[in-house]
Amino acid sequence: MKRSKLLLLSLAVPALVSLALPGDEVRFAPEAGTELAKTFNTTVELSLDEMRMVMNGEEQDASMLQMEMTMTNSSEFAWTDTFGTTTDGHPARLARTFNALSNTTTTSQSNQFTGSVDNDVSSASELEDKTVNFVWNEDESKYDASFPEDDDSDVELLDDLIEDTDLRGFLPESAVAVGDTWSIDANYLINLMGPGGNLKLVPDEADMPDGAGPSPGSDLSFSEMLGEIEGDVDCEYKGLREVDGNKFAAIAISVDVTSANDLTEMIKEKMDAIDMSEQGVEMDFQSADVELAIEGEGTLLWDLEAGHFASFDLSADMSQTMDMAMSMGTPMGDMDIEQTIEMSGTINFEFAASKE
Repeated sequence: MKRSKLLLLSLAVPALVSLALPGDEVRFAPEAGTELAKTFNTTVELSLDEMRMVMNGEEQDASMLQMEMTMTNSSEFAWTDTFGTTTDGHPARLARTFNALSNTTTTSQSNQFTGSVDNDVSSASELEDKTVNFVWNEDESKYDASFPEDDDSDVELLDDLIEDTDLRGFLPESAVAVGDTWSIDANYLINLMGPGGNLKLVPDEADMPDGAGPSPGSDLSFSEMLGEIEGDVDCEYKGLREVDGNKFAAIAISVDVTSANDLTEMIKEKMDAIDMSEQGVEMDFQSADVELAIEGEGTLLWDLEAGHFASFDLSADMSQTMDMAMSMGTPMGDMDIEQTIEMSGTINFEFAASKE
């Protein structure tokens, strides 16, 4: 009897010990005064799959146009965040200095009438080289953004900026062991598609198309195209990973989401800024809707000791469908046009953070 009890005890103890072992605490906790240099590079590459057009109520044979189109959108952002104290998993104060903010959209299209037309549109922001202070407003549960007292910049530049560029929304709510999984709200992906929020990027007028340039809406950022996001964003803890002699917590992230958004007013505003009178064309948008689908996988590496992300990489397949309806007045007469453009390709994110 004693021998069987000892045997049972010897089997039970390792199991109890394994249950008692703590998991890894993957949490956001940079020390006050920490300065992080962050870079956010995003590249989207799409090509035309199908185009359908109805003109003055009649279906057109779009294949006769022999239309081909590719588009590449590249964003390169860099800033330095200086943290105050951290409370409840977020900084109470944060100073962000924008070091570099640039975006380039390259469009190449051809058809039997115009031949090949290539266009590069570069965008820049007045926020570059400026510092913005974010202070947590406990009463309203949001951040108040402001410029330093000696900076008289236009306060409208502060509208719709986002403090969280730390990817902390991907973190688990408690300690985790290898193989543990959790899901997050799909709408947190706006922090990937538009890191930092609305950075007030404005296209260079000298780059704007003359005549047959990109189609309406092609200069929109992909964060602007996002509406309510639906689908799955799943995370799995992979344990510690050594990189260049340093150990980081690795979180695998899989994304399978869709989004739909009404862009009518946004595109109207952008088209109003383009003078097409020299071409004898007047354009009026009735509607513009876009649907996006993104499916892919990536890895978040987290510095457990310093309490912040070290890198994030994700590659995904992406498809985009844009439906538009418009009226055009041209020297050849008035036209009512309905158009559907379907494109597909890839989107890639490469983010990094390191101490200054």
